[in-house]
Amino acid sequence: MVWGFRWFTFFLHPYRDNDFGHITESERRAYILGRLEGAKISEWSWVIIVAGVGFFTDSYAIFSINIVVPMLGIIYYGDQGGVIPHNYETALGVVTLGGSIIGQIAFGFWADIWGRRKMYGLELIITIGATLGVVMSSNGTEGSMSVIVWLLFWRFVLGIGIGADYPLSAVICAEFAPTRLRGKMMTAVFMCQPLGQLAATLVALIAVSRQRTEIEGFTVTTCTGECLKALDSRWRWIIGVGVVPAVIALWFRLTIIESPRYTADVGGDSQKAAAELTRYLPTSSLSPSSSSSVELTEDTQPQIQRQSAISDGTTLRNAPGDDSQTAQPNEDLERPSFADAEEVQAPPKPSWRDFKDYFWHRGNLRTLIATSLCWFFVDLPFYGLGMNSPKIITTIWYGSTSKPPTSIYKLLVHNVLQSLVIVSIGAIIGCLITLVAIDRVGRRNIQLIGFFWLFILFVIIGGTFNHLYETGSSSAIVVLYILCQIFFNFGPNTITYILPAELFPTRYRALCHGISAASGKLGSVLAQLFLAYIDYGNHTNYNVIQKWLPYSLLIFSFFMLCGLFITFYWLPRIEQGTDGAVKSLEEWEVGRDENGFSKTWLAKRVEPIYHWVAETCDKVYLWLDRISGGDEAERRAEAEQNGEEMGEIDRVQEELSQIRC
Repeated sequence: MVWGFRWFTFFLHPYRDNDFGHITESERRAYILGRLEGAKISEWSWVIIVAGVGFFTDSYAIFSINIVVPMLGIIYYGDQGGVIPHNYETALGVVTLGGSIIGQIAFGFWADIWGRRKMYGLELIITIGATLGVVMSSNGTEGSMSVIVWLLFWRFVLGIGIGADYPLSAVICAEFAPTRLRGKMMTAVFMCQPLGQLAATLVALIAVSRQRTEIEGFTVTTCTGECLKALDSRWRWIIGVGVVPAVIALWFRLTIIESPRYTADVGGDSQKAAAELTRYLPTSSLSPSSSSSVELTEDTQPQIQRQSAISDGTTLRNAPGDDSQTAQPNEDLERPSFADAEEVQAPPKPSWRDFKDYFWHRGNLRTLIATSLCWFFVDLPFYGLGMNSPKIITTIWYGSTSKPPTSIYKLLVHNVLQSLVIVSIGAIIGCLITLVAIDRVGRRNIQLIGFFWLFILFVIIGGTFNHLYETGSSSAIVVLYILCQIFFNFGPNTITYILPAELFPTRYRALCHGISAASGKLGSVLAQLFLAYIDYGNHTNYNVIQKWLPYSLLIFSFFMLCGLFITFYWLPRIEQGTDGAVKSLEEWEVGRDENGFSKTWLAKRVEPIYHWVAETCDKVYLWLDRISGGDEAERRAEAEQNGEEMGEIDRVQEELSQIRC
C-alpha cells in the first residue's frame, strides 16, 4: 500500500522537489531513459503486478462464463432439457467480444490523446461494475424481467472494460520496462490470461464442491427447490469472485504516474516527466541536484548512447562490442555525465501530417497491417472454435465409446477438470517457455514456430479426428489439443500481444495496439458466428460437434499458414540494436525506411479510403477536444497563421537577397 500512497502525492504536488529546470531538454530526456533502464527489480516488478492483476481479472471474466453456462441452462431452461437456446449461448460470447472491439479502439485512441494515466483505472471500474451487474441479473418476480437480456447487456459493457485493458496494460508495461527485461515483463503480464483461466476453473471446482450435498444425486430433469437454489448461488459466486483482485488493483491504477515517455514525447514536458520519475523511482545514485549535469550509471550509459544515436539518425562509431580502432578508451565509465553521450532529440509531435508520413509514405502501415492480420488469424481458432466450451471439451474427452455422467454434481466437476487438463495446463506451459525463450529465440521466430506447429497440429487433428473419435482413442486427441494450447501461447497468442506495444512510436502506440487487438476480436466474432450457423451438409451442423469440428480445424489450418507467411514477409526481422542487445522502444519507433509503398498499385487503391478515414477521425478528435474544453482548433489556426507569416518573411528575405546580388 505504500506504493499507492506514494503515487497519490503526484496529484497534489506534481512538481515538488523538482530540480530539473537548470538542465537542458536533451539532458532531461537522457535522464528519463537512463533511469528507466536502470530500474531495480523492486521497481519494475510492481508494474507487472499492477498491469497483470487487471489482465488476470479480464481473463477470469471472459472464461468463467463458459463454466457457468451449463448451470444457467439447468436453472433457467430446465423445461428445454437444461440447455440454453443456441442463439442465446452464441450471443453471450459474441457480445462480450464485440464490446472488446469498441473498448480496444476507443481507449487506445484516447490513451494517445489524453494520456495513459487518465484512462488507466477507468477500464477497471467498468469491468467491476459490469461484473456486479452480471452477478445481479435475474428473471425478476414471476418473470417480470429476462435474465438473458440483462446478461447480454452487462456482458457487452464488460467487454468494453476488458477490451480497454489490452492497449493500456501492454503500453504502460512496455514504456516503464527496462529494455533488457521488456520481453519477459510483457510475457509475465500476458501469462495472467491462462492464470485467470486456471483461477476460474479452481474457483468453480471449490464452489461446486461446497454445495455437493445440495446437488448430488440430482439430474437435469429432477433438479428443483434447494438444488436450483444452490446452483443459482454458485454461479453468482463464481462470477463475482473475479471482482476481488480488480478492487485491490484499482487504487494503484488510479494513482499511478503518467508514463514518462508519454509526458516527454507527446505532452512535451520533459521537466515534469523527470520530476515524477525521480519521486516514483527515488535513488541516491541518480540525483539531479548532485551536479550541474545529470549523471548516468555504468549500466545505462551505453543504452542511452545507442538510443540517442537513433533519435537523430546518426550511427554510433563506438558502440559496445565494437573493436575497431576508432573506439575510444573508456576511462571514466563508472560515473560519466551526459556530456559524454550524444544529444537526445525529441521525436516529432503527433499530427495528421506526421501520421500520414509515418504510416503511409514510410511504409509503416504494412507493419500495422501485419500485427493486425496475425492477431486476426490466431484468434479465429483460439476463440472461434471455443476450445473452452464445455460441449467441445466433453466431446473430445469421452469420444464415442463413453458418455458423460448424468448427475449434475459429477457433470459440473468433470467439466471443470477437463478444462483444467486440456486448456489451462497447456496454456501455462506455453507462456513459461515464452518467458524463458523470448529474448534468446526472438519475438518473430517464436511467432513463426507457433504458426507452423499450429498448422501441422490442426491438419493432423482434422485428418485423424473421426478415426480417433470412433475407435475410442480420445486420449490421443486430448494430447494433441494440449499441444495446440502450448503452441498458441509459445507462439502467436503471446507475441501478437507484445509486438504492437513495441514496434510503434509513443505518440501512436496505444492506438496501434488497440487496432491490432480489435482485429483479433473481430476474427473471433466472425468465427463464432460462422461456426454457430454453418451447415457442412449431411446434417453436419453445430448440433453434431464430432462432425463439424474436424472440418473447421482443417479450414483454420489455412489461416495458420497465412499467419506464417505474413509474419515471415511483413514483420521486421532484425530485433537487435547496434550493440547486439534487444532494441529499445526509441529504436523500434524509427520504423521502416521510406520504401515507396505509397506508389504501389495497392496503395493507390487504398489511399482514397485512407484519406476519408483520416479526415473523419480528425473531425471526431476536434469534436471531442471541443466538448472537453480543449483548444486544439485554436492552436492549429495559430500555427497556420504563424506558418504563413514565416513563409512571407522567407519570401521577402529571398527577394532582398536577389536584389543585393
